[in-house]
Amino acid sequence: MVLAVILATAGIKASDSLLNGGAGKSDNSGGCPEGMAPVISADGDFCVDMHEVAAHANCPYPNPANQNETRDNIDASGCLPVSKAGAAPWRFISQNQASIICAKAGKRLPTNKEWLAAALGTPDKESGWGPDDCQVNNNWSTQPGLSGSGENCVSAAGIYDMIGNVWEWVDGTVSDGSFRGQTLPGEGYVLGVDENAIPSATDARNDPNYYNDYFWIKNMGIRGMARGGYWDNKAEAGQYALYVVSEPSFAGVGVGFRCVK
Repeated sequence: MVLAVILATAGIKASDSLLNGGAGKSDNSGGCPEGMAPVISADGDFCVDMHEVAAHANCPYPNPANQNETRDNIDASGCLPVSKAGAAPWRFISQNQASIICAKAGKRLPTNKEWLAAALGTPDKESGWGPDDCQVNNNWSTQPGLSGSGENCVSAAGIYDMIGNVWEWVDGTVSDGSFRGQTLPGEGYVLGVDENAIPSATDARNDPNYYNDYFWIKNMGIRGMARGGYWDNKAEAGQYALYVVSEPSFAGVGVGFRCVK
């Protein structure tokens, strides 16, 4: 009996240590690296960047202004992606490049399903956006704004800016309107999503079940996937909004990313 109590106590302490990030650490990270937060999922829990990724101050270009500057950052040995409040989102980065810089930090781009799980619970308003809300109507002082500028724009998992500010690259591409052998619906308001968190039905009318979020798609060629909307998508931005228009090599002013581990 004494041995059983000792073993049980040791197991509880070990479990607490793992849940708190090991070595008796006590914080809210759930064992995730700095700048990340845990997301509970039926398919397995994971860590996600709490903020849209920024370039580290050690990077040659802390706020890249074009794709060549992003490439120089990726090639610099001391340049890593960072997730922190008050930082400018890293833009002018393609889906391909975002995947590389996440890998450089020992992370990866989220799947559509992971991204949606992290975004759930973010207030997805239809109108009346203020400076503390998600930026979807130029409602912050700058476009894009610094990460975490809208204190109300936080998901149930404690992840900031999943809606608006900048679109966010996710893993995967669509080929001639098909994803993993499944033909996707045409452009329109989201009326349903499948098990991969991708729109399964769309229509010209909006649906309050999906917060009037919109699905953009080009059915020809290889297209990258970005989620959430940017600073001027208004009610069409949201946790179910998906943009399948740009090629994976596209790098623009309104697209950023975050990583998972």
